[in-house]
Amino acid sequence: MTLETTSQSRPISQAEVRELLLSYRAENWRGIQTPETQVQIVEAMLQPEAGTVLDQVAQFWPIPPGARVLDVGSGTGGFVVGCRQLGHRAFGVEPDRIGVGGRLTSIEIAARRLSSNVFTSAVGEALPFPDDAFDLVTLNQVVEHVPDQLAVLREAVRVLSPGGALYVACPNYLRFYEPHYKVLWLPLMPKSVGRLYLRLRGRNSVMLRDLYYTTNHRLRKWLETMGDEIEVLDLHQEQFIRKCAGQGEFASGRARLLKKIISLPRLGPALKALVLRWIRLREGGCAMLVLRRAK
Repeated sequence: MTLETTSQSRPISQAEVRELLLSYRAENWRGIQTPETQVQIVEAMLQPEAGTVLDQVAQFWPIPPGARVLDVGSGTGGFVVGCRQLGHRAFGVEPDRIGVGGRLTSIEIAARRLSSNVFTSAVGEALPFPDDAFDLVTLNQVVEHVPDQLAVLREAVRVLSPGGALYVACPNYLRFYEPHYKVLWLPLMPKSVGRLYLRLRGRNSVMLRDLYYTTNHRLRKWLETMGDEIEVLDLHQEQFIRKCAGQGEFASGRARLLKKIISLPRLGPALKALVLRWIRLREGGCAMLVLRRAK
């Protein structure tokens, strides 16, 4: 299939993007997040989105110039736009509805941000692309919104070319926080209790029906079933190991003290194993990089 065609309309300005995003958030996230939080999120969405993810990936996988990139769950298109500004051939897939719903859809906003038609309305369980089509596939804060998470992961690996990389990030629901509502949350709280809790807090529980709990351990277990040609890296764990080995510095004083203790000859190895297990179980978010070996 043809991945890209030229649109007849000009890309909208940053000011127009901001107005559309504010309108979209007000319609689709009404009662889910406070108005103040939504304004803060829109301002963050207007900043370059591609750099953070690409910087993480580049630490472990060399991103080729002009890489073929697929963002599954591309939302309002910020990551795809950012990748294209960096010279990559980026495309987005979005099922086009989240939260309460309203007149304006995310894929409509995304389409107005570029002069090329690079966004497709589709679901992650059935990507409309051939095998081995992309060098880099991203699932950034997506898998917690789909009921068949394993099917989405399999599809992402299917369209990944040999030698390519798949980036997956999602919440870890073993922590005491729900990142969409931005409220305190019991780990793996039953949905019935969650709906009551949200109502007591004056929030609309509509998004809860489309949230499917993810954990670090479960995500890694699923990814490791994708075949022998797959290598799975837990990025938080790998970054911790690298910093302990002197490749980079920890930001907090406590982490720097922990690094010194881990370097002790007797206590260090056992403590390091405990810390790595803690990271896997209780890290605030999951961030995995799947490397598909070249044939």
